[in-house]
Amino acid sequence: MASGLFSGSSSRSTKSNGKLADISIEEQLGELRNDVATLVALLADRGSTASQQARSKAQDAREQAEAGLSELLASGEDLLAELRDRYAGTEKQVRHAVREHPVATLGAAALIGLAIAALLRR
Repeated sequence: MASGLFSGSSSRSTKSNGKLADISIEEQLGELRNDVATLVALLADRGSTASQQARSKAQDAREQAEAGLSELLASGEDLLAELRDRYAGTEKQVRHAVREHPVATLGAAALIGLAIAALLRR
């Protein structure tokens, strides 16, 4: 069991002068140590590779998120600027309408006030 897990040797004993000579325990322990060391190195390499791939994927996801956030902020700023422009244009139109039709504006404001009061009573 301990012989040649990675080294390719498959027998526990060797033939010497026509007789089977058992491998000494020290030699078996040495083979076992080598096999364990090889296994540990292999696992370390695979773990390192997996860790490196995970870091790379995390970095890619972070870069994509940062790019998306930058685009979102830029589009939000554009939308805010557009809303400001529309508000400024609407404000000018309302001021112009109030100056041209002050009585109609007061009547409309009074009707809106009465409607709100009627809704609040219920």
